[in-house]
Amino acid sequence: MRLEWIEDILAVLKTGSLAQAAEERLRTQSAFSRRIAALENHLGAPLFDRTAKPLRPLPAVLAQESTLRELASQLRAVEQALGPKAAAQRPRVTIAGSHSLATTQAPLLVRGIHAKFGLGVTVQSADRDQAILSLLSGEADFALFFQSAEGNEVLSRLDVDVASIGEDMLLPVATRDLFEQVMTLPDAPDEPDAPAQPSHPSVTCPVITYPDEVFFGRLINQRLLPQLAKERTLDLVATTPLSHAVLQLVLQGSGVGWLPSSLVDQHLAEGTLRQLTAPFPTAPLQLVLVRMAQAQSSEIAEIWDFLRSTFSKEVRKKTGALPESSAPF
Repeated sequence: MRLEWIEDILAVLKTGSLAQAAEERLRTQSAFSRRIAALENHLGAPLFDRTAKPLRPLPAVLAQESTLRELASQLRAVEQALGPKAAAQRPRVTIAGSHSLATTQAPLLVRGIHAKFGLGVTVQSADRDQAILSLLSGEADFALFFQSAEGNEVLSRLDVDVASIGEDMLLPVATRDLFEQVMTLPDAPDEPDAPAQPSHPSVTCPVITYPDEVFFGRLINQRLLPQLAKERTLDLVATTPLSHAVLQLVLQGSGVGWLPSSLVDQHLAEGTLRQLTAPFPTAPLQLVLVRMAQAQSSEIAEIWDFLRSTFSKEVRKKTGALPESSAPF
């Protein structure tokens, strides 16, 4: 368990109030409450009885209070014993990024932060929802992920700052052979008076997709595949939460997969993959950088300003982006 989590619990035990504990921990009450909720979700059990006035810790927490205080003391002693030299070598900034971005866009952040501030960076590869949770729990300083171009209702309800730094497109791609197979339609009837055939469900399309638990899965399974099912018979070959796994399955010809343009641009340019056209739908994506809105250290605030101005320019060279004046955040 992280030291800051232990200190959060001890602050509540000391003050008997989430509001007072948040003040002691230099956070807004809403942000602190989300941190406690995220910790409880991580542990799989509640820590406090919120129906009691004042707030009352549950018996399991009270039973571990002395252990928590001892652990906190030991962890602080370890940090001090390691000394400033060792501390300087440890990562100081953590970025939680979605799987596809961890290898495409996150390296730009790492390079920029290290060059400008001399800090090490830890990159956590996670789905969008996991990245948001890491941010709320304090495990990450920044989150980097795709969201629908229409926006994100979850982020609008959270106490976070959101910077739109680029655009991308979720593209249906396949190998050349599979492209020909799923795009070739049955021959039209010779009779001039034969009725038009608006759809072609007789054409079977093998599909690689994502589970509903991840953002790409919800976007593809709930919005894109229902559209395609009107025109093709879908054969679900494989499901994986990892975009790079989808890419490998697509490259070996297992099926059609939807991937960010930034991840497949080179394959499209080299001709190893082809983008499928109508009736295969696409989906515009927005690349966003997110941080907690309150209680940021001056160092994190400086890094945020730097990334918004510098990193966004580099991303725009690769993905194309919203002009500054039209950015929705």
